[in-house]
Amino acid sequence: MDIGIVMAVRNHPDRPYALGEVYQDYIGDGVHAERLGFDHVWIGEHRMTPCQWTPSPVAVMTAIAARTERIRIGSSVMCLPFHDPLRLAEDFAVMDQISGGRIDFGFGVGSQYEEYRTFGVDVARRFGMTYEAAALIEKCFRTRETFSWEGRHYRFPEITFTTPPAQDRMPFYASAIGPQSLAMAAKRGYDLISVRQPAYDDALRAAGRDPAAHRAIPLQMVHVAPTTEQAWDEALEGLHYFANFYTRRRRVDGSLPDPEAAELTRERIRGGSLGMLGVPAVGTPDEVTATLRGMLRAFPGTSGFALGFRHAGMRTPEVRRSMDLFAREVAPNLS
Repeated sequence: MDIGIVMAVRNHPDRPYALGEVYQDYIGDGVHAERLGFDHVWIGEHRMTPCQWTPSPVAVMTAIAARTERIRIGSSVMCLPFHDPLRLAEDFAVMDQISGGRIDFGFGVGSQYEEYRTFGVDVARRFGMTYEAAALIEKCFRTRETFSWEGRHYRFPEITFTTPPAQDRMPFYASAIGPQSLAMAAKRGYDLISVRQPAYDDALRAAGRDPAAHRAIPLQMVHVAPTTEQAWDEALEGLHYFANFYTRRRRVDGSLPDPEAAELTRERIRGGSLGMLGVPAVGTPDEVTATLRGMLRAFPGTSGFALGFRHAGMRTPEVRRSMDLFAREVAPNLS
């Protein structure tokens, strides 16, 4: 089982600190993860948010690649409708060369109304744009002769991709949840940066692919401390912001959330619910181990976890101690 960390590089809007320090803290977490033996680190993308969520995973991934030697580095996820796919292919190929072949390409459709509005992207085109962009990036990586691309959403004459990735086949991970996206990911042979679902395995078989050869790595929020009370005292504020960032935002079509929808209160989160984000694994090493084992039972075929250790506003000593405890007392009990 591969176990890594996932980063939403951000401030806490109620008590922000210098943005340069925020980036150094998160980059340092990636370097520390390698020292502890974690297998991968993933960096997410959003923009124009109150928490200053990073709009540039590529820059953060490159910084971590330059300071590490072994750990794999992925995007979780690149929101493809907001990118020129040819330029993104170039960026990922160069990162792969810099890292010595350690880059994973995670992608999705995006979910922020503000991003669609500002970039002028039609929400109705997001699925088609995403999977066409992914197909073009794949072809760039695997084709050495000049070719032209004439698609529904993108047109590029005479592409000569002269800077290939170091890897013969860079892994592609789709952030797929709905049936249409799961079916397309399986048809293309993409792995998942999400929970494994029977519909995905069924679609893989229908496409003539072996489900055992494909990975599914869900994102999971964690915090480990010597006592249950300490763990919740340290993590609850950041988890509260994270959960409500998603539930209280505008819908992707721009409509406002249901005014009657209840806030995810601190009490509800502490009771074991992050709403659409699942179940928090917060507590002592034994408690966190039990929660993650429960997830493995609930989602058979899970290949590992991408664990969120730094919640908005948390201090670095608390984050690093949690990572240390996890590596020492939780990870050995999950394999």
